[in-house]
Amino acid sequence: MLAAGASRRMGKIKALLPWGSKTVLEHLLEEAEASGPGEILIVTGAYHKEVLETLGPSSDLTHHNPDWESGMGSSLASGVREVEQRFPEASALLVILVDQPLLTRDYLRRIRGEHQAFPELIIASDYGPFAGVPALFPRRFWEALKDLSRDKGAKGLIASRQAECRVLDPGTAITDMDTPEAYEKALQKAGIKP
Repeated sequence: MLAAGASRRMGKIKALLPWGSKTVLEHLLEEAEASGPGEILIVTGAYHKEVLETLGPSSDLTHHNPDWESGMGSSLASGVREVEQRFPEASALLVILVDQPLLTRDYLRRIRGEHQAFPELIIASDYGPFAGVPALFPRRFWEALKDLSRDKGAKGLIASRQAECRVLDPGTAITDMDTPEAYEKALQKAGIKP
């Protein structure tokens, strides 16, 4: 889970915004854990200390990317390297973003199910003009993920490997929350009162 950015447009730490009785980060952790077996790693950056304080006993789930200011590609590459070290038996990596609070366990289960059916392919989410994350990458793509340029995320890699991708319709799961207005809209879609 990528949670390294500075949340400049939001003006507050996106991961720690209220989401019902939890924070956005705690809500997404719950959805990820409920989607099936596996290990979770939260890549932090600008607000590493604040995230640790919020997670408490779960803080061993985090990995700090010291180069987070370089961009999402840097944080993703750093996270992949950490996953390789911590979980050497892992065969696939599911990338999710902390600013997509409408992501559900059901959609994550769909991605996992598609991976079971097509274990050699990238399973990505349809954004219309391109495909992106949430996306699941079999291990054979990890070297390419580690080579991402600093400010480019997984979108470019997915675009360059279209023949090796399955693209799913995510519905509202990919609703980004980059501004206060977008956060309010996401809360409304989720039926949560601010």
